[in-house]
Amino acid sequence: MMLTQQQIDEILAKKPESRYKYFIRTAAAQEEVWGLMDGEDGWLLLQDDEDDTDVFAVFPNAEFAEIFRAKAGFEEFQVETLDLAEFLEWLDDFEEDKMKVAVFPTPDFQSAVMTPERLRADFQTEFDKEQE
Repeated sequence: MMLTQQQIDEILAKKPESRYKYFIRTAAAQEEVWGLMDGEDGWLLLQDDEDDTDVFAVFPNAEFAEIFRAKAGFEEFQVETLDLAEFLEWLDDFEEDKMKVAVFPTPDFQSAVMTPERLRADFQTEFDKEQE
């Protein structure tokens, strides 16, 4: 599903918590998430300034990953899709490694930084809704 420029602008203008909810709904519906990959270094990791931990950056659509890549200075990275089921498995590893997830960062690095446990629980809630 391609988004219009107006939809993109409206979604980017939302607060991190609203973008987080959009991410959960969209990723659950499409069964995929998007990230940035560099052939040399692997997936893009940002830093959590509060506790200096690695944070895995994910996006609900290719368009938002592309905007972030271009405007936040990650030109050497490629936009890549990741199967949602595989991503959910990765959350177990993130939990062990004490990593967090930067959900839907904007080009000025505003994102909802979530624990793997919270993400997994929120996806489960969304899946349960779809079953109803």
